[in-house]
Amino acid sequence: MARMSTVRRRTARGALLRGVLSLFVVVALAGTGWAQSSTGPSSLEARRDQLFLATLNDPDNLDVAFEYALVSAQLGDYEGAIATLERILVFAPNLPRVQLELGVLYYRIGAREMARSYLEAVAAQPNIPAPVRERVQSFLGQIDAQDRRFYVSGQVVGGIQYQTNANAAPGDDTITVNGIPVVLNQDARAAGDWNVFSLARAHFSYDLRNQGDLIEADITNYNSVFGDMRRLDLNLIEAQIGPSFGLGRVGLDEARIGVYGILGANALGHSIYSSTYGGGVRFQSKLMGNLLYDGRAEVRALNYDNSQYYPTVRLQTGEEYRGSARLTGLWSPQWITSLAAGSRIVDARDDFKSFAELSLVGNVTYRFFGPGYGPLDQGVPWALSLTGGTLWRGYWGPDPLIDPNSTEDDYAFWAEAGVSVPIENNFSAFLTGQIRHQASNYDTREYTNAIFTLGLSKRF
Repeated sequence: MARMSTVRRRTARGALLRGVLSLFVVVALAGTGWAQSSTGPSSLEARRDQLFLATLNDPDNLDVAFEYALVSAQLGDYEGAIATLERILVFAPNLPRVQLELGVLYYRIGAREMARSYLEAVAAQPNIPAPVRERVQSFLGQIDAQDRRFYVSGQVVGGIQYQTNANAAPGDDTITVNGIPVVLNQDARAAGDWNVFSLARAHFSYDLRNQGDLIEADITNYNSVFGDMRRLDLNLIEAQIGPSFGLGRVGLDEARIGVYGILGANALGHSIYSSTYGGGVRFQSKLMGNLLYDGRAEVRALNYDNSQYYPTVRLQTGEEYRGSARLTGLWSPQWITSLAAGSRIVDARDDFKSFAELSLVGNVTYRFFGPGYGPLDQGVPWALSLTGGTLWRGYWGPDPLIDPNSTEDDYAFWAEAGVSVPIENNFSAFLTGQIRHQASNYDTREYTNAIFTLGLSKRF
């Protein structure tokens, strides 16, 4: 087949790569700006002024003083809030609510020992409400974790899944190939299948005791076994490791940047399918108090191996460039939202295997206290979530076997709803349903798939 000219191809790749990196850099710089300009709303400023005058007129009114401290904390004046709460304790010692807020505020300014003393005082109080005790234990756990130099966290997920179109085959039995109608044989038609799966993620960090600098590592392992379509059985493992640096040294107290290496491999249909290695850079920051930003840029080398089920995948060998940006909003203990944008470029051996891709995914999660037994009565939250996304993928050259006159363009859309039901702390059951549709100018790539998943999740 006639390939795209080298100049044209490199120019296109360069333009797309600049777009990927621009997305990462622009949002990252915006994040640093937002992080620095975290000022409270004017209404809160006005309310604090009113409360300040009220405390001057009635210095013995502890309710007014407490509200003044809470508003000051919302505006980021942690020291002012601490001073007010400490004064309240002089007049009314051993108030659990005041001790709790003091513990949280001392934690936020990095005074972990003072935070621990107040939080432990609250934990020692008899008959405190379960949600308060849970919050205290959460902060004490975070303090213990920060006091340790080596820290491990992770998640293990397992379950069963059913897909109505597991092989992502065209919905029609007759498709057009090179302008000729072709009737698909039985193996190439859409078919449902079930599978069992497991997912394990582990995060390791080692504190270098140098202004928040860490050595971090992430390992992901996924395994899936299908009932009938054994060619879809998947085993994947990937590791990322590298240093990350706290940016408090340059005035960004709640931001960090890291670099990492990538190494991974997977098997599909019980044969080695591909391997990858590369590197990336990551920027994280807290914006305006309740927004978390995570941006990444990666470069990977992709190596594919032909196998019995996949005899031509070596054509996909090449380089991959990724960029992503995610904003997570922690609006309240009940409401969490996220919005993620991503871009990907794959420069494979052949143009009809090379493509550029853009994606956008949004999520809304609502946490609430549902019915249950045992630990559920202590306030462990349930969660309802709704996720939606879209993806565009454009290839760089026509596939001579499908349509030598046009390149492939795919558009995918999906929506997912799920519920998570706690069994005990950090252990839950979940049920999700997803519908996904991909439209394409190539009949072979257009399909619809419904996915239903039931599983268990354990965090540690």
